[in-house]
Amino acid sequence: MPAPMIQVLATDLDGTLFYPKRQIKLVNRKNRALLRDFIGQGGKVVLVSSRSESFLRKTRDKLGLPVDFIGADGTVIDVAGEGVLDKVFDPDKIKALLSEIRAEVDPGLILLTSREYPIIMTRTKVNKVINFSYFLYEAVQGAYREPWIRSDHKFYSELSKGTVRKLMVLIGLSKARQAAAEDLTKEWAARYPEFEFTWLNQFIEITPKGCSKASGIAFYLDYLGISYDNVLVVGDSGNDVPMFEAFHQNSYCMAHAKPSVQQKAANVIHRVSDLRSVLCPSVGSTQSEKEG
Repeated sequence: MPAPMIQVLATDLDGTLFYPKRQIKLVNRKNRALLRDFIGQGGKVVLVSSRSESFLRKTRDKLGLPVDFIGADGTVIDVAGEGVLDKVFDPDKIKALLSEIRAEVDPGLILLTSREYPIIMTRTKVNKVINFSYFLYEAVQGAYREPWIRSDHKFYSELSKGTVRKLMVLIGLSKARQAAAEDLTKEWAARYPEFEFTWLNQFIEITPKGCSKASGIAFYLDYLGISYDNVLVVGDSGNDVPMFEAFHQNSYCMAHAKPSVQQKAANVIHRVSDLRSVLCPSVGSTQSEKEG
């Protein structure tokens, strides 16, 4: 039986399409050329990220290509410039969960993404080490930085208004704490089935029930009437595992990903541009990359 034709490329951003980083253009020349050539032959590209809606719009503008996006881990979806999905937490349920999480792990940092704000950091229990580390991390992000604010008032106001799409809970900065985050993600998923949990290095990401990168891609394909066999997914992090599992036949993981993430995908690549032989076998790379 011949392999299915790939109609959709669903790609993660950080560590994937953004690898290696390019501070001005965001996406390197070879990756950008691949997207342009794939779209030129009739394919569709959807950016699938934990990043906020505003950052994904910025990325689309920078690319200058007609790409769609699935943001905040499947809670917001934009097709051809039109919002087609927007999911948020139930205020009472997420506040109750947050209270239990605080009592259990006393996290050094909690972030949220809402409809209005890309990132809000709560000040509560942020010690000097965590505070300095986060400021240092943000300082070196350059073009990849998202606007953020520190405010208990806005943090809890957004929770109460029911506008929050995603929470990120910092478990710790050490390698041991990063490993603990992966294990704790599984524990919380079993304990709190009314939410979705994935891990991203030292963070645990929480989204409303039924919202993940995998569910976002499924909604996107259904919306466009495209078979699940005709999508190729690529990523590098723990929050990409759901899409590796859901679309395993055409799943690709970056070679620099953690072994526990790589083993969930069917294939491993070093750069997104390595997908040219799969997505655009009839388009020569040399001239395309020069033009890119």
